[in-house]
Amino acid sequence: MAAANAQTSLARQAELAGDFPAAEKAYEQELQTRPSAETWQRLGLTRHLQSKFSAAIPAFREAIRLNPALWTSRLFLGMCLYRLNNFQEAQVELQRAQREVPANDQGRDEIDYWLGATLIALKQPLAGLAAIEGLLSRRGSRLDALELAVKTYADLGSSLWNRVAERSFESAAGYEVHGHALEADGNVEGALEAYRHSRELNPSRIGPGTAMGRLLLAQGRAGEARVALDGELKLAPTDPAACYYAGLAAIQLGETARAAPLLAAADHWTTHDPEPAIALAQVYFALGKREEAAAAARRAQTLAPASAAARELLQVIQQAK
Repeated sequence: MAAANAQTSLARQAELAGDFPAAEKAYEQELQTRPSAETWQRLGLTRHLQSKFSAAIPAFREAIRLNPALWTSRLFLGMCLYRLNNFQEAQVELQRAQREVPANDQGRDEIDYWLGATLIALKQPLAGLAAIEGLLSRRGSRLDALELAVKTYADLGSSLWNRVAERSFESAAGYEVHGHALEADGNVEGALEAYRHSRELNPSRIGPGTAMGRLLLAQGRAGEARVALDGELKLAPTDPAACYYAGLAAIQLGETARAAPLLAAADHWTTHDPEPAIALAQVYFALGKREEAAAAARRAQTLAPASAAARELLQVIQQAK
């Protein structure tokens, strides 16, 4: 017993010192005389930390065989299987770990991340994003989860756009989709041309005019943007996006009074975006309408309680009274 305890002590010391090869050897020797689920798990961990995923898998499986409730071994087994592209097996183990992990244990974060990554790898992006968003709801600043979510949403969006374009490219819808794809690639002029062609093929189609106006505004071409957006507003007078960008164009052109009703319409029909309300508050404030400006700023805060811009704008308006 004393020899076994000494071997365990040596293994832990090596592990703490970051000498994983020595820890691995010590755990292997310990298992020859005193096998246990915990030691098999520690052996698996030392191999995992050395990226020896194939060797770690049987250690974690043995730990689970000896103690089926050892959800941590299921988590690391799933991670190793993922690393070896065995995604279906990884999904099974990670879902079992998800069912067994205590509700408030921090290990749930790792399970959600790796399960989400596995489902995405299995071409189930919506299910994978649900797991990743569950993690982000608890740990919003976790960088690897944020990066995975952003990439997956971008890939999913491009895939959906491309499907529409492939089915009906020589159509107004197809050219609009092509415009979004070009825009995503940073080809602004190509995107503008695609949106223009979409509008030419179907002058009554809602959407291309707003897309053109948004891009032209970003380039500082407010006059051209206003023309495109005015055409869009004839088709959809209450469209929130068209009203919002038309209001911004009016501001850039120095037409503050014209901007106010456009931004008010955008704010009225917007249910989640605080930007129209923020812009409206700024316009009202510039026109000397401080009560209206404060009301718009408060609405922006209601839509986005964490918005520093809305909070600071409201403070400026209140202090100016």
